[in-house]
Amino acid sequence: MARRMHSARAFPLTMQFYIVREFCLSFAISFLFFFVVFFINQILLLAEDILSKSAPLDQTLLLLLYSLPSVIAIAFPFSALAGALMTSARLNTDNEILAFSAAGISPAALYVPFLVMGLLASCISFAANDYFLPRSSVAFRKIYGELVARSASIELTPYSVKRYSQAVVVTGAKDGSKIENVLLFETDAKSDDKVIAAGNASITIDPSGNDAVIEMNNIVEHSVSMEGQDKFSISKADTMLYRFALKDPVVGFAGTSPSEMTSKALLENVRRKRSTLEARWRDAARQFSDARARLVASYGDAALTPPGAADSKEIDQRLQRSIAAFRQTDTAIPSDRSLQIYELEYNKKFAIPAAGFFFTLLAFPLGLGTKRAGRTAGFGLALLLSTFYWALLFAGQSAGIRSSISPGLAMWAPNGLVFLSAIGVWIARRKSGRRSV
Repeated sequence: MARRMHSARAFPLTMQFYIVREFCLSFAISFLFFFVVFFINQILLLAEDILSKSAPLDQTLLLLLYSLPSVIAIAFPFSALAGALMTSARLNTDNEILAFSAAGISPAALYVPFLVMGLLASCISFAANDYFLPRSSVAFRKIYGELVARSASIELTPYSVKRYSQAVVVTGAKDGSKIENVLLFETDAKSDDKVIAAGNASITIDPSGNDAVIEMNNIVEHSVSMEGQDKFSISKADTMLYRFALKDPVVGFAGTSPSEMTSKALLENVRRKRSTLEARWRDAARQFSDARARLVASYGDAALTPPGAADSKEIDQRLQRSIAAFRQTDTAIPSDRSLQIYELEYNKKFAIPAAGFFFTLLAFPLGLGTKRAGRTAGFGLALLLSTFYWALLFAGQSAGIRSSISPGLAMWAPNGLVFLSAIGVWIARRKSGRRSV
C-alpha cells in the first residue's frame, strides 16, 4: 500500500521532468534558429563600419561579443513561444496528452511546467536586457571609439597632403604615434586665413564622437586678416587642439541611449523629466491665468471707455494684445518628446521579456489543437505568431513616439492581446470538449 502511494506521488513529478526535458529540447532548437537570425542581423548592421574602418579580427570579435546580450534578450521570448508550441504539438500528435488524461492527469497539471519554463525564459531575457546589455554597451562604445580613432589616425599618414572639412593638412615623417613637421592651411570665407605649423601632431576622437582632434605641439600660427592682405598676425604656442568633423560621426558614442540603460536608470530619468514637465505645466497654467485676468481687465476697460475718448485707441490696442497673448497661452501646451521615448523604453524593458511568459500561456492550449506534423507544425505556427507580435510591437512603439498614446499601453498591448487570445483558446477548447462528450 505504501509503495502504491509513493508511485502515485512520484508520477506527477516524473511527468513534469519529462515535459521540461521535451520543452528544453524544443527550446534549444528554437533558440538556435532565432539566435542565428538576430545575430546575423546584428552582423549586417556592423559590417559596413567594420569593413570601412579595417577593424582587426580581435576588435571585430569583441564588438560581436558585446552585442550578444541584445540578441539573447530578444531571442529568449520568441524561443519560449516556439518551444512551448513545439512541445505541446508533439505531445498531442503522439497521443501522450490522451495517455496523461487516461492516467488521471488533467491538462491544467500539464500546464504548470510550461508556465514555469516561460517564467524562467522571461527572467533570463530581463537579466540580459537590464544587467548585461548596459554593461556590454559601455564596453562596445569603448572598443568602437578605439576603432574610429584607429581609422582616423590612418588618414593622418606621413608625407601626404589631405583635405579635411575646412583645412588642408601637409604631413612629414612619422615618429611612433606622432607625425612630424605638420602644416595646416585653413581658408574660410567667414574667418581669417591661417597657416599653422607644428613640430609634431597626433589625432584623437572627441568624447562627443562627432569630431576628431589634432593635438599639435610647438605651434607657429600665421593669420591673414579678412580686412586686407597687409594685416596679419603671428603667434606661438606650446600646444594646440584643432577640431574637424568626422565624415561618419559615432552614433551613441557620446552617451548611453535609453535602450541601453538599466530599468533603474530609466526610471530615474523618467521621474526627473516628468518633474520638469510638471513644473512647465504649472508655469503654463499660471501664464494662462494671468493672460486671462489681463484679458478680462482689458475687456472691462474697453466697455467703460466711451466711443471717441482720447485713450480709446490705446485701450483697443491693449485689448488686441491681451487677446493675442491669451490665445498663445491657450494653445501652447508644454510637452517633452524625450519623456515619451524614455517611458516607452522603460515599459519595453519589461514588456519584451514578459512576452516569454505570455507566449507560454497561449502556446500550450494552441499546440493541443494540432493533429499532424508535431514539432514542425508548432514551429511553423510560432514563426507566424512571432512575426505578428513583432509587427504589433513595432506599431505600438511607433504610435507611442508619434502620438500622445500612453507608453505603457503601447508596449503592453501586444502582451495583453496574447493573454486574451490564450483565454479565448482555452474557452474554445472547453466548449469543444463538452460537445465531444
